[in-house]
Amino acid sequence: MQRDALRVLIVEDNEADYELMVHALRRSGFVVTATRVDREPALTDALRSGSPDIVLSDHALPRANGLDVLHTIQREQPMVPVLIVTGSIDEETAADYIKAGAADYVVKQRLHRLGPAVRRALALKEALREAMDAEAAREASEQRFRSLIEYSSDVITLLDAAGTIIYSTQSLKPTLGYAAGEMTGHSVLELVHPDQQAAAAALLGRLFGDPEEIVHTDLRVRHKDGSWRDLEAVIANRLADPSVRALVVNYRDVTDRKQAEESLRVADERLRAVQRMEAVGRLAAGIAHDFNNLLTAILGSTDLLLEALAPDHPAREDALESRQAALRAADLTRQLLAFSRRQVLAPRVLDLNDVVREVERMLRRLIGEDVTLRTVLAADLAPVRADATQLEQVLVNLAVNARDAMPRGGAVTIETANVSLDGAYVANQPLVAAGDYVMIALSDTGTGMDAETQARVFEPFFTTKARGKGTGLGLATVYGIVKQSGGYIWVYSELGIGTTFKVYLPRVAGGEVAEPRGAVPVTTPTLHGSETILVVEDQEEVRTLIRKILEARGYHVLTAANGGAALETAAAHAGPIHLLLSDVVMPGMSGREVSRLLSPTRLSMRTLYVSGYTDESIVQHGVLEAGVEFLQKPFTAEGLLRRVREVLDASL
Repeated sequence: MQRDALRVLIVEDNEADYELMVHALRRSGFVVTATRVDREPALTDALRSGSPDIVLSDHALPRANGLDVLHTIQREQPMVPVLIVTGSIDEETAADYIKAGAADYVVKQRLHRLGPAVRRALALKEALREAMDAEAAREASEQRFRSLIEYSSDVITLLDAAGTIIYSTQSLKPTLGYAAGEMTGHSVLELVHPDQQAAAAALLGRLFGDPEEIVHTDLRVRHKDGSWRDLEAVIANRLADPSVRALVVNYRDVTDRKQAEESLRVADERLRAVQRMEAVGRLAAGIAHDFNNLLTAILGSTDLLLEALAPDHPAREDALESRQAALRAADLTRQLLAFSRRQVLAPRVLDLNDVVREVERMLRRLIGEDVTLRTVLAADLAPVRADATQLEQVLVNLAVNARDAMPRGGAVTIETANVSLDGAYVANQPLVAAGDYVMIALSDTGTGMDAETQARVFEPFFTTKARGKGTGLGLATVYGIVKQSGGYIWVYSELGIGTTFKVYLPRVAGGEVAEPRGAVPVTTPTLHGSETILVVEDQEEVRTLIRKILEARGYHVLTAANGGAALETAAAHAGPIHLLLSDVVMPGMSGREVSRLLSPTRLSMRTLYVSGYTDESIVQHGVLEAGVEFLQKPFTAEGLLRRVREVLDASL
């Protein structure tokens, strides 16, 4: 590519901006010889000592401004074109520069336009020089100038005083699909989107009334193919200029840029929503953990009290009420753990159609006779890996939510299908990974939700129901279960039409088939025992309670408040330790570490972990490691005794 020599005088007080301008010119194909000045005396000397091809001037300078520079150049070198290159400029100031004789202006943030602007200015300079020589030279320069304009990436359209198109450059074809002369004679308003026509007409009226005004505006304009494109336009009234006699509209297509900006805005909003949910989840998990310890103590103590009270004791009814309240509180903490993705899952390869069939009868009872339940199940549904019990909970919570949205009855539809989420879908869902999924959707014909409600629908404790009618944890639980299962959940709703929740779970690869449900557990014949159990628990009230429950059933119990104490207690005990019953998360040393350190010297010792929530030492992404026995807090006395007996009686 041929490179043009360019002598440029740059009036700029910022050395870095000067370097950026020179770099932009060189990238545009110029061989640049540049001189920088930043004050009036140096500018005058530079103009008198040589003749630059062009002058680039900043708008704001020490003890001067761009207009002063322009006047000095017009006095010393009237044929040298001047471009204003500035950080920002308002429309009024830009108009003042153009009226004063500046060739153009370029914003520093868009220096990629500097090269084309310089070329246009140089072409204009040459055209003006030739026009002074002869009429023929004037015509040649006009043609050269027209060629430069025609092949600019921006489109220039001229309008007459009635707003009719009288000329458009060649760039109209790639921008809006019309040939250069195709729209000549048509009103420009024919191309403007109906929603903007009134505003566009008012804008033209304003321009006609003020010949000096330059307007920057955004318009939606019809492409020849019928689509609507977003344009960024600058309109100047040149009707009074004998050489133009038109409104000059300079515009470019910014549709792709606006779509990218909107996608970025949506993605940013979704990211903030996810971060907010994560923060709430961490808070909920911490609260649930502490409450689970308290509820364990309450439930266990109440069970011991009930055992001690005679069936006809007057305090027995109060104790039973306390126990029921504690169980309801335990349900709430379980929902909080589900939302925060801290519950323990037991995933297996399963068919979602089987899950729907298992829970369908219960759902019909839940939603009532005035709501019709319909299932549309794919015949060739791929398997997924998930916890069937938790997915049943998802369907129950969604069905209850649907029922409450249809107080006068309606219809609920459960649908399953194999779906593939491609790059186009993921582009609008930045938190979703492309791939093959199994979808299960639940739709209702209820009241629907507005956009504000949809944005908060998965937040814990958010509810639109009347006070006392719901905890606000149902959909939060659904969200936590789906996310912990590696899936995604999406909601669509329209007021007065209904709501659809779609759950996407990854398909199982490698040809695995759904596993049958596990056998019904065999009832433990007795909850008594005589084995030695080492209890490691940092919460004193929980540790004391476990000791009392176990000792009441004949077990020999050793206790320790932390990992270090557990190792000392085990070392001091000469007899066998049949079971290590340990909390998972403790200060200093985890329950897993205690088990690992004791196992080499206690080969026959079993381990049972208990916790309000677990850490990654025994659970990976919410899935219990193979061979690990676990009991979730809070638990009842019977639940603890039954689990202890199951672990002790299991074959090695």
